[in-house]
Amino acid sequence: MVEFGRLIEHVRQVADLEAPSATPLYLRLQRGIEKAIEAGLVAVNDALPAERELAHALGISRVTVRNAVRVLVDKGILVQRHGAGTFVASSQALRPRQITGFTEDMQIKGHATAALWLERSSGPPTPEECEALEILPESPVSRLYRLRMVDEKPVCLEHTVLPHSVLPDPTAIETSLYAWLEDHHQRPTRCVQTLSARLLDVSHAHLLGVPTGSACLYVERRSFIRQRHAYSGSGAGVGAGSTAPSSPINPDKPTRRISLIRQEDHPIEFVRAYFRGDLYEFVSESTI
Repeated sequence: MVEFGRLIEHVRQVADLEAPSATPLYLRLQRGIEKAIEAGLVAVNDALPAERELAHALGISRVTVRNAVRVLVDKGILVQRHGAGTFVASSQALRPRQITGFTEDMQIKGHATAALWLERSSGPPTPEECEALEILPESPVSRLYRLRMVDEKPVCLEHTVLPHSVLPDPTAIETSLYAWLEDHHQRPTRCVQTLSARLLDVSHAHLLGVPTGSACLYVERRSFIRQRHAYSGSGAGVGAGSTAPSSPINPDKPTRRISLIRQEDHPIEFVRAYFRGDLYEFVSESTI
């Protein structure tokens, strides 16, 4: 059974429908509904509230709701049954969980979030950042350093570094970095995290509002995006492409240049975060 009020509040927070944005309203609504489904607010085979109800509750037009639903139907997340309504498709249960950022994680759990910006800047990378992001020392990076608040309590100090080519203007990020990356078709598809227990030094402890030496969970994360690269190969009479000069081994048999596609994961985000040990817990789920 769908809890209508909770669903509407979650969609409103994630979609941020009233904020000025270059992203079309129906795409923001689509993202909000999709995140609500991932959070379990609408279960598999449950019916989505009617377009009229959603439009009225969210203060938007039915056309906007209809367009958002259409996108989710095209993605296979929703299915429309004639005369019955719109339902969450059963295949949704088999979809891998999307990588989420801090804001999305907390909103899924029903918490209010805020952030105090400590730094938004651009500059040359450190040797550690060059290694993590696989970039050259002359390649600039954008830095985001903020104190993350949950229900008005400081919970996390998060330092994020991205290549300047991914985020040219760090001041463009106001709330959710991952929402911005998704809007610009650069949302990470894979991440590798290292977690360890540490003691907070005086500067970190002061910002988090705890005594120096308090226990914290330190998280280091590298996030990747899959990119397709085209490159040329050669083969005698194989594949498609332009004809190259004759092979020196067999001058009577021309060599054809062929175009190949290769997919590679490229790092686009390097995160170092300190979570208060008394307010944050890490949960991991595995299946066989």
